[in-house]
Amino acid sequence: MFGIEFDKLAIIHLGVTGFMVGLMWTIHVVHYPLFALVNEPYRPFQEAHMSRITGLLALPWALEVLTAVGLLIAASAGQQRTLAIVGLVLVGIVLAVTALGAAPIHGQLVDEFDPDLHRRLLQVDLARTLVWSGRLIVAGWLVWIS
Repeated sequence: MFGIEFDKLAIIHLGVTGFMVGLMWTIHVVHYPLFALVNEPYRPFQEAHMSRITGLLALPWALEVLTAVGLLIAASAGQQRTLAIVGLVLVGIVLAVTALGAAPIHGQLVDEFDPDLHRRLLQVDLARTLVWSGRLIVAGWLVWIS
């Protein structure tokens, strides 16, 4: 991919995945729990959160997905290919949980804070963050074997 050898691509991928995992744990442990402390009007807060977090996540997340695909393309047979496939499956799970779980809940929270929706967001986000953490293990393993 882009003329980058597998081992170098794996290091880039590990770095960007590590950034994303750190960011996701920070969001899960620090930021999302604070939603419950925001007073009315809630809408400006939720809209600002969605806009700012998208701006922060977009480039590194795109780079993470792009390097995951590149690793599959550049992988030799065997363990490299298997781990690259596992990594891409986990990317798919993260994207599905985000699109089908977290994003719709954020959309519902725009109108007003709802403790039940907030609880669901925390549950969905924990699942997503754990899957992302699994991606970091796979990314580290890819560096280890390259």
